Amino acid sequence: MAFVLVALLIFFSMVALIYASLRISHLKGQAGTLAQAQAQELARTLASAPELQGKCDSCIDTDKALILKEKLNSEYKGLWKVSYLRIERLYPNAQNRECTRMNYPDCSTLTLINGSLGTAQGAFVNLCRYVAEKKYIQCDIGKIYVSLEAP
Repeated sequence: MAFVLVALLIFFSMVALIYASLRISHLKGQAGTLAQAQAQELARTLASAPELQGKCDSCIDTDKALILKEKLNSEYKGLWKVSYLRIERLYPNAQNRECTRMNYPDCSTLTLINGSLGTAQGAFVNLCRYVAEKKYIQCDIGKIYVSLEAP
């Protein structure tokens, strides 16, 4: 009789372990999905942040972003709790290189924060800049990529 009780105890403890492992793996999956959704929402929010916003709603002023890129390493360090932030111009096509003051606007990528990539999520945005020679604002199609810092 004691052997039957021990066998039942072992059986139910194994069932409990299997249930717990399945439940934990399900929670990890939900946490990953939640982190992706949070990063995508943050990408949309950053597109309308005053530090990046241009003269129109939901557009990024690339002139401001270029200056902010230089300031994020010193004065504005820790402004956003992200580990990776990149703005990429999709249309019209430009040379596939990182933007600096020397090659701007003949570039396509502006990496503001270059940390661990993690699960980067993106959102489509308008990229606008002032063209001084013709005195108008030119807007292009771009995408902003954001990856959250690990907690």
